[in-house]
Amino acid sequence: MKKIYVFHFSVLIYILFMHFTQTTFSFMGLNVFLAWLPILFAQLFLKLRSKWHWLFAPLWLLFFPNVPYLMTDLFHFASLDIYRRGGHFLNNSSGWWSYLLLLLPALLMVFIGMAQVFKLFSAVKWKWRLLQKIGGLAILAILSSIAVYIGRFDRVHSIELLVHPWRVLELLVGNWSAGKVQFVLMFSILQLGIWGLIYFLQQDAGEE
Repeated sequence: MKKIYVFHFSVLIYILFMHFTQTTFSFMGLNVFLAWLPILFAQLFLKLRSKWHWLFAPLWLLFFPNVPYLMTDLFHFASLDIYRRGGHFLNNSSGWWSYLLLLLPALLMVFIGMAQVFKLFSAVKWKWRLLQKIGGLAILAILSSIAVYIGRFDRVHSIELLVHPWRVLELLVGNWSAGKVQFVLMFSILQLGIWGLIYFLQQDAGEE
């Protein structure tokens, strides 16, 4: 239990630090906050014993795409003054600190948030077969990839599904192109690969 409190406290400190002290990458405070919400909703769903815990399931699903969305923030590495063409790295302290502030939360939030999916599968009292789990993960990966696409390219936040639901649904269902199909396919494969890695690590830890 103490580990959970330490995690949430650390996330809050990071969000406040990025929001009030950073200029170039202050947006990471908001992005980490949005990725933190589904982790919080999943924990409430898992911990609460009353029937009201089901209220957190749709909230988790609504905000879950913000977890893999953090992986797209890694492209901001290109703006850091730590690398030159030809394989030359620069000893720029501020650039490497920015590298840490971008990479560490993305890694932690993505792995923690995506690992929770297996706990949610176990919490739902259905007899999940392996193919059903894979199918569920594939559907979740596709849906979240579409959401990441409209978030990154159409600049739509999760909260807009509550404020402008029809516009968001229109972007989710329509406005398809070859580029969008390829992005959704690629990002779905990426998420399935991460889930495969998490599953392997869990199985490996269980055998020890």
